[in-house]
Amino acid sequence: MPKKILFYVVTLENRTPFKFLRSYIEIDSNLLVLDLEAALAAKYAKIGANVYKLKHPISLNQNIANEEFPDLKTLLEKATCATAEDLIGEAFEERRTLVVLLHDDTLTAPAASVEDRDASEVNDVVGQLRQDFSKYVKGVMEGKTPSVAAKSSNYNEIQGSDVPLLDGRFNGRAGGQTAAPPIEIYHPAFGAFSKRCKDPELEVPNDVLCHTASLLRSVSKISVQEAPRDSETRVILAKILGVSCEHVMNLNQTLSDLTSVQHTLQSINAAPVLVEVKGELGVDGSDPSVQASFSYARFYCNRERTAVRKRSCCPAFLVGLAGPWLVIMGAVLTSRVIVQRLSPYEWLGCSRVLDDDQVLQVARRLYAIRLSIADLKEYYQNFTSPVVQPNHIHPRFCPCINSFSLDGKDVSFVYVQPLERDPSSVIFKAVRCDTKSPIVIKFARRYGEDAHKWMADKGLAPKLLTCKSLGENYNGLLLVVMEFVDGQTLHDAYDSTKPLPKDVRDSVRKALDVLAQGNFVFGDLRRPNVMLENENEGEELEVLLEKRIRFIDFDWAGREGSGLRYPFHLASVVRKASGASENDPITRAHQDKMFEKL
Repeated sequence: MPKKILFYVVTLENRTPFKFLRSYIEIDSNLLVLDLEAALAAKYAKIGANVYKLKHPISLNQNIANEEFPDLKTLLEKATCATAEDLIGEAFEERRTLVVLLHDDTLTAPAASVEDRDASEVNDVVGQLRQDFSKYVKGVMEGKTPSVAAKSSNYNEIQGSDVPLLDGRFNGRAGGQTAAPPIEIYHPAFGAFSKRCKDPELEVPNDVLCHTASLLRSVSKISVQEAPRDSETRVILAKILGVSCEHVMNLNQTLSDLTSVQHTLQSINAAPVLVEVKGELGVDGSDPSVQASFSYARFYCNRERTAVRKRSCCPAFLVGLAGPWLVIMGAVLTSRVIVQRLSPYEWLGCSRVLDDDQVLQVARRLYAIRLSIADLKEYYQNFTSPVVQPNHIHPRFCPCINSFSLDGKDVSFVYVQPLERDPSSVIFKAVRCDTKSPIVIKFARRYGEDAHKWMADKGLAPKLLTCKSLGENYNGLLLVVMEFVDGQTLHDAYDSTKPLPKDVRDSVRKALDVLAQGNFVFGDLRRPNVMLENENEGEELEVLLEKRIRFIDFDWAGREGSGLRYPFHLASVVRKASGASENDPITRAHQDKMFEKL
């Protein structure tokens, strides 16, 4: 294997000021940058490493490095972090010295300013997310082929591993979170599809109606072999969807079922739609919707799609057809592969006479996806590299919504990082483009706007900037924007195995009394949902503790007796703390019980 010698200067990330040493490493050029980082971490017996490339290369030794990069903030102004999934041989030029930062949990960094501390924290989150994503992509490509992975026993094993599909199905023994944010927030094509399906004014062309009738007759025949079904339905589906579907061979020799490829400006094919066809439901012991999901994962995690992954979350529609059963799904690749059913399995068999309505209903859905696939084809034809701000997560990990209305004006913002380290996070720290002030972006199905405003007016919650529906294309999802609170949640600030200090409990109690004055209840009173704002540096007088309490999560807050209920699938931590069951009316008794266990 071809070897490459890389020179670098290295220091501990949590040491300020930086003190560099110079060294080199010999490594296979066909490995990934991720492998280089692992090798460097192992060489120095540290928990991790990040490799940086200078924006404007200069000759480096340890003395020059010490002068040029005294701290992390300065380094990030002059260098960019290497992409972990790039090939080493392609990522680094010959005789260019790299900068390596080592992570070591056993060392304690000196005290830093608030600005430096925040930058370091953000960089840590961004770096971990980047590394985690690269490991996930590598894990997908080293896993089983889609046809093998889709078999129920293998599917179950994968869903309990480090590389699950976020499709809602989970391994009963391993557990784990496999639900994900609504897929509509990552690309408008998915919401547009759902809206078109419900639009009574959508006029379906006659040729689509006739081809749909042909499809229904075709799938009504019982198939005993997959190949004839594949051949016949491929032609009909291609006509209905307005695309050409073909088998695509990946570099690793795996073969997708049917893929409609779209050429991009980067001379790499993307796939707006992937189709998986089975002769009958249950053939080969797998569900076509699951196999289509794994085919999507393999297609976009493949090394030849690196340029597409760098530019987008790889949105695509997935179509599963098994005998007379049809399912339509949406998929994106954020930090994980997210797959969501946009329609239930729909019966296509011609089982009733005098039933032209069946053709009309199925054709409407298929025409809706045809139009939505066209939206994605146009997207891939024109997409370019996004701007990635220093110390910000890559836009591919973020929702596509990037502005809100305030006082009749559109306010743009840039995502900084998720505020929960979980792929299901729907809450983000962001920065306004106009004022450069930090804000919190949240997506919700319901929100206690009145309760939030009541507490904000009393200085007990961050100022609410907007709480508006995103409209039909997002199935009525709410966009909630509030000011960012510089502080810690009670969960982060205090030992969860011990009771809260008395003055903290008393302050929370006083805040609840204020909430009660407006006849509001707070249905999720747990430590992660109450913050203690930091004191401003330089204040002459110590701010009373009760003035620093901030309630931050009003999803389940509202007026008592207004019909407010807990959601279905209520988390066990909430059930245990409140004594409530799913869909129970939210009462003050639930709130008070949670306070006692706070």
